[in-house]
Amino acid sequence: MMKNLKIWFPMCLALCLWSACDERTPDLYSAPDGIYFNNRTSGSVLVDTTTLTFVYEPDETMYLDVPVVIQTIGRQADIDRPVNLKVWSDNAEEGVDYELLTPAVVPAHASMFSYVVRLKRTEAIKTGLKSIYLELSANEYFTTFLERDSTGSEERPYTEMLKFRIDFSDFYSTPPVGWLPEYVGEFSERKLRLMWKLFDDVVDRADYNVKGAIPFNKWVYMQREIDTYMTKQLYILLGYEQGTVDVDALVDPAAEGDDRQLLDFTPITSDN
Repeated sequence: MMKNLKIWFPMCLALCLWSACDERTPDLYSAPDGIYFNNRTSGSVLVDTTTLTFVYEPDETMYLDVPVVIQTIGRQADIDRPVNLKVWSDNAEEGVDYELLTPAVVPAHASMFSYVVRLKRTEAIKTGLKSIYLELSANEYFTTFLERDSTGSEERPYTEMLKFRIDFSDFYSTPPVGWLPEYVGEFSERKLRLMWKLFDDVVDRADYNVKGAIPFNKWVYMQREIDTYMTKQLYILLGYEQGTVDVDALVDPAAEGDDRQLLDFTPITSDN
C-alpha cells in the first residue's frame, strides 16, 4: 500500500501543478493585427471628419495642431511599426497650408499614436474652406479589416474607419452656437468681431461657440455696454459729438459719407 502511494503521489502532484499552470496561461491572441482611425467626440461617438475654424482663436494664433488618433488591434510589439498612411488635399498645399509633424509609426510597446497635422492660418481660408484627407492601407504589420462602423442612422448609416477628413477655414458659415439674438440681434461676422474687440477681457472667444458657456448676466452686461457704445458712434456719425467713427462699428468699413451705416444690435425677441 505504501509502495502504491509513493508512486501515485508524485503523479498526482505533477498533474495538479500542470493544471494550475494551464489555468493561469491566457489563450493566445489569434486575430490579425489591424489598424484604424479612432477619433471620437466628447460623447465617445466615432467620427471620420472634423471641422475646425480659426475665427474663435486670438488674432495672433497662426496655426492649429490637430491630433488624429490611429489605433491598432492585436498585441503590442517591442519594435516600432510603420503605418501605410496617405495624406493629400485637392485644394491645400503641404508646407503652405498645412504641415505633417508626426512620423506614421506605431511606437514600440504602444497600441495607438496621434498623427499631428498642423493647419496654417493663411489669407486663403478667410474666404474658402480647405480639406485634408488621410487614408490607411495594409502593410506587412497591419491589416485593414475594419473598414466601417455602423451608426444606426438612416441619413448616414456608417462611419469610415480607414479614412479621415479635416476641414478648416477662417470665416463664418453659420452663427456660433452660443449666439443669443434676444440680446444682440441677428448674427453677423462683423458684429461678433466688434464684440471681441470690446469684450475680450470679459468673455473667451471660444465661448461664443458653446451653448450656455456665456452666462445671462454677461449677456445683459454686454448688451448694455454695446448700446452705450453704438449710441456714441451714432452721435459722432450725425455730428452731434466730436470724434471719429469706429470703422469696426460700420457695416462696410470702406463706405464714406452718407453711405456709412452702423451695425444693428437691436435685440430680436418673440414680441418683435
